[in-house]
Formats: sequence, structure tokens, C-alpha cells
Amino acid sequence: MRTNLLTGCLLSVLLALAAGCAGEPESPAIVIGYQSIPNGEMVAKQLNWHEETLGADVQWVQFNSGTELNAAIAAGSVDVGLGGSSTTAVAMAQGVPARVIWIHDIIADNEALVVRDDDTVRNLSDLRGKTVAAPFGATTHYHLLTALRLAGIDPGEVRILDMPPTEMLAAWLRGDIDAGFVWEPTLAAMLQAGGRVLISSGALAREGYLTGDIGIVRNGFAQRHPEIVTAYLRNQIRAVELIRSDPATAAGAIASELDLSLEEALRQMNSLVFLDGTEQLSAAYLGTSETPGEIAEVFLQTARFLKEQETIAEVPGMERVKAFLAPEYLEAAVE
Repeated sequence: MRTNLLTGCLLSVLLALAAGCAGEPESPAIVIGYQSIPNGEMVAKQLNWHEETLGADVQWVQFNSGTELNAAIAAGSVDVGLGGSSTTAVAMAQGVPARVIWIHDIIADNEALVVRDDDTVRNLSDLRGKTVAAPFGATTHYHLLTALRLAGIDPGEVRILDMPPTEMLAAWLRGDIDAGFVWEPTLAAMLQAGGRVLISSGALAREGYLTGDIGIVRNGFAQRHPEIVTAYLRNQIRAVELIRSDPATAAGAIASELDLSLEEALRQMNSLVFLDGTEQLSAAYLGTSETPGEIAEVFLQTARFLKEQETIAEVPGMERVKAFLAPEYLEAAVE
């Protein structure tokens, strides 16, 4: 009798455990690496779109640059993230296991070289002998070196320091640097603290040196969860649509996320160029899964320049660059 009772109890426990194991599986997790840039990702983050639609546990990690993001992607600690086009070119050269899925924005006046508002530096040639800061490997570092080259200045004639935006602002306020090439919101803070723009990324883009903020996905995550990547991109498309159709609401979300006034958020947002899904799949940008777009040449040109500056050891071939593009997820999102 006692044996039957014990057997029955054990059977009940085993059945309960089996029922628990047969229940709904835990939701997958996605770790999103972001930067404080007034674009669609900040709209989606503030309005909780990813949390509501991805069917995954969403975790956010903030980075100061794409260089940090590349390291996190390579370590497998971040699944989707935003980096500059130059650090994306570095990822291609270094074999980071990721692919490009989205262009968050084309950089125009959102990044600029700030100098002090006095008569010391009136043009680029006046930077000789000065101390200039930029986050190494980032789009602003690329554009700083490009601006110096276009002005006929050897980078060795300028003391260039590697500084993330937060450190750059502190150095600017202390008077440790004469200039800095940086993005918003640090750009606005430096301008408010006695600075002025010497040259912007928008001006350099018009000279043929395009830069942008690029969305990449870790290969392992994309292979396991293509449906989450597609849903993530639908939210990016939705954010661009909101920026275009209702800029005040989009700017309001950015203002809340970045602790800015509505007017300042709108100004910073308008300093970027946003592309919808269809535009990104055009030949001018990502292209399609059958025909890669012209952005491949932008990455290759950037990589060649970075190799000249000894930022990377080798230039990735065009085939590697094209293989790094993954428009198929955006194609699914647009459909």
C-alpha cells in the first residue's frame, strides 16, 4: 500500500514536470547596441516598438562608437547594432561576423569639425600645430583625415587624439583641445561652449565622401531568428515614415530619449537624411539580394582610405564587401 502511494506521488511529480516542460518556450532575447543619435532607432526605443512587436526580450546597450560595437558583435554579446560607415568598413576588413541590414541615416550636418569661436583657426590650414580630437575609426575620424588631405595637410602636422564624445566635451571645456570632429548631441554642447563649425560632414559628402550610420546584425543571431530581424526592420521603416509624416511627434520621442528640448531635437533630427525601405533597396544604396548597390563602393573607398592611414591592415576585396550586405531581410520587411 505504501509502495503504491509512493509510486503515485512520484508519478504526479513527473507529470507536473513534464507539463511544465511542454509549456510555451521562453521568448528569445535580442541585445540591441545603440548610440545617442537623433534617428529612427531613438524613436523606436522611446516608443517601445521593439518590445511590442519583436516577440523577444529586448535588451539595450549603449555604445560611444562603432569600434566598441564591432568588439561586442565579435564577442557575441550584441545581436543588432548601429555603427558608422567607417567602422563598418573596419568590420568588413577584420572579418567581424556580421552583415549590413539597414542605413539608419546619411550624415549631413549632424557631424562637424568644431573649433573655438575666435580668430585662431579660420580655415583648415590653421590647424597645423593644433590639438584635434576624434574617435579613432569612427566616421568623424575618417572625415577629419579626409578634410586634412583635401586641404593639403599632412596628419603628422596636427596632434590628433583619440577621444569618445563624452571625453571630448570634457577636454573641450578644460581647454585641452583646440578642435574636435564629433556628432550630436556633443556637437551642440561644444558649439554652445564657445565653438563654431569649421567644416561639416555634409560638405565633405558633397565632395564625394559619403558617411552614414549603419545597422548590422550578428550572423549567428540572423541565422537563428530571421523573423526577428525582419520585424526589427519593419520598425525602422515605421520610424522613418513617422519622421517624414509627423516630424514633431518623432522629435518629441527623440527629445524624451536624449533629454533635449523639442526644438533642439527637431534641429538635430533635421541635420540627418533618412531613407525609407524602398529607397534603401535601390541601386544607389543597399541594392537587392540579386544586385548589390552602390554603397558597396562607398565601403570599399572608405576601407582604402583607412588602409592608407594604417587604421586597418588590409582592404577587403569587393566580393567580401558585397557579401557583407544583407538586403534580403529588408526585402522581406518591405514585402
